[in-house]
Amino acid sequence: MNRSAALIGLGVSAIILAGGMLFLCAATRQPSRLLLAIILLVVGAGLAVFSGFTLRRLRELDPENLSDRITTLAEKTPEAEVNLSQVVAELQVPDESALAALNLLQQKNQCRVEVRDGQKVYVFPGLKEKKLVRRCAYCGSTFSVKEPLNQCPHCGGEVELVRE
Repeated sequence: MNRSAALIGLGVSAIILAGGMLFLCAATRQPSRLLLAIILLVVGAGLAVFSGFTLRRLRELDPENLSDRITTLAEKTPEAEVNLSQVVAELQVPDESALAALNLLQQKNQCRVEVRDGQKVYVFPGLKEKKLVRRCAYCGSTFSVKEPLNQCPHCGGEVELVRE
């Protein structure tokens, strides 16, 4: 069901519910209208619930919203990368919706595609953890940032802060 049909269903359910309330009020004078009021209220409520769930699912499958969930999923992995089957399994969405959201992320330059063993992997370089270390410019030795060093103890070269 598409968005327009769900919105029309929601509007029709409001009209049916209003009719059910009208017949419920009329049932105070004529009890024979109570059965019709109950039927209208049940049908209207059922259609409203179905349309509401459909609209909610369509909003979840929207590429813009789904791309946020994919980014969150990629943040949880240590390599900051996902593949299509992982997205489909974890987020319980159809392949087409997942692929549309991944393509949107790729267009926004938030991820790039790498092919590994014949499978596409979507890598999120902005989410990868970057470690700050002290490195000697001359010999390349690395030291913890907790150590306050200006000169390398091995070669005497200048030690500078770099991100790995």
